[in-house]
Amino acid sequence: MASEAELIAALKAIFETGDDSDPRLLIGIGDDAAVITQPKGKVALATDIAVEGVHFNRNWSSLFEIGAKITAANLADIYAMGGIPEYLLVAAALPVDFTVSEIEELARGVLDEASKVGARVVGGDITASSSLVISIAVYGSVKDPIRRSGAQIGDLVIINDLPGKSAAGLELLKSGISDERTSPHRRPIVDYTAARDFALAGVSAMCDVSDGLVSELLHISKASGVGIEIRTDEAIDFHGGEDHIFVATISPHLPFPRQAIEIGRVVFGKGVRVNGEPMAHHGFTHFPE
Repeated sequence: MASEAELIAALKAIFETGDDSDPRLLIGIGDDAAVITQPKGKVALATDIAVEGVHFNRNWSSLFEIGAKITAANLADIYAMGGIPEYLLVAAALPVDFTVSEIEELARGVLDEASKVGARVVGGDITASSSLVISIAVYGSVKDPIRRSGAQIGDLVIINDLPGKSAAGLELLKSGISDERTSPHRRPIVDYTAARDFALAGVSAMCDVSDGLVSELLHISKASGVGIEIRTDEAIDFHGGEDHIFVATISPHLPFPRQAIEIGRVVFGKGVRVNGEPMAHHGFTHFPE
């Protein structure tokens, strides 16, 4: 069993790059808090927590994959708001028998995903627990926040990829199959560039699809006070989550974003209909009614 000092030293060695090229990061890992200079403009903040046995299974996923997957979920939330993530705080409750090599593998997964978008881990915390729990808070910049409440009647509904790959991978894992088809569940590949393209194209509302496509569309419908009609011949999984694709609404008078797939329209009314059938929320929820 590693001591707390050994675990912290291992984390510091991974996340403290020694790169002084970021003039906004005044104090990084090593003090009671990180310090950054406050930029002009708006700040986007998001946080997420992942619990072993609820969000991930160590029998299926490596610690590297777990670290990357949880990081991706947080980064996607900032991109869904039209922002750019910059700094992360990572807190973990670790089993008492967690080793230095295990926390290094977990941290490298976090670092690998954060590095894709140029974000940096600047602090965090660890404590002991009976199971592995990870919480990440991300800080980003945003010029014009994209809210769920911005959809307008007549807007097109677009996604950047077809959902369902993560859910399909999970079903395979549950049945004892672990091959390349399960990779989208163990570590979803998030197209952050597509989200940025959507934002720059001027989408009126956007969500990260974490709990299922219908779930996110219902959020937009309720927040915007509109109905959403989906018409598609595609075999789309509307209920599986954790793909972290992006669903958005956009005026038909604006240029179509790169990679966008049109799946419907925003209409007068409320709720979501798929090919004329009303859809209820069947996505993942931690607290069912």
